[in-house]
Amino acid sequence: MNAYKKAMKQIHASEEFKSKMQKEMLGYEQKEKRGFMKNIRYLIGGLVACAVIAVVALITINNDATLDLTDRIVVDHSAPASSAVVNIEGVITEVGEDGLSFTLDNGMQVVVTDDTKLGINGPTAAPKEEQLFEPTFRVGNLIAGFTENTSSDPISAAAIYTNWNFDNPMR
Repeated sequence: MNAYKKAMKQIHASEEFKSKMQKEMLGYEQKEKRGFMKNIRYLIGGLVACAVIAVVALITINNDATLDLTDRIVVDHSAPASSAVVNIEGVITEVGEDGLSFTLDNGMQVVVTDDTKLGINGPTAAPKEEQLFEPTFRVGNLIAGFTENTSSDPISAAAIYTNWNFDNPMR
């Protein structure tokens, strides 16, 4: 009789397992269908959004009308304007002991005197704190300036407009 009860329990267990698995598979199939439908909704929503953007773009594009800005441009011929002449330019490769003389990568030796104008000045110049000018001359700084005599050696700078190290600025 024990063998009979044991066999019946196994049959009962396998029927229970079978029904449980059928329920789980049914739930999985429903989830899978829902996921597929969700992806279809996203795809259709994306296509609708693209269509709306295309229609709006086509409506706003007007190839017949040209843009004329001449009525918006105001030229004041009495406004101050200038361009600086630069004949000293390069990267500092060596600085003298005094800190006011240096050699550029092109071999030009430059001396900064008390008469040398530092930075850019004038009515249209940026404020001094916004200019690319460090308080000291050091190796690696990019220099742009002007001198009246380019043939002398060393050259005495009349103006140094830029003294800046883009890789390692001091500010």
